[in-house]
Amino acid sequence: MLRQPGTIHLILSDLVMPRLGGRALYDAARREGKTTPFLFASGYSPGDGRATPPELGVPLLHKPWTPADLLARVRELLDRK
Repeated sequence: MLRQPGTIHLILSDLVMPRLGGRALYDAARREGKTTPFLFASGYSPGDGRATPPELGVPLLHKPWTPADLLARVRELLDRK
């Protein structure tokens, strides 16, 4: 995905995944110089320790979310650019 031709406007990633979690994906993208906004999704509670590390400043969409929740967050992030 990081070598995908064309423009990627937003990356939506689950925070905890089997091989490459959201944090590792974020770190890899930043190492390659990508500035694409991220939105993490997670079913874990914020106090669980698996929530977004605060130093990243990446928005977190808690599950279960509705299509309207997702649309609002995506719109907010895309409008920041």
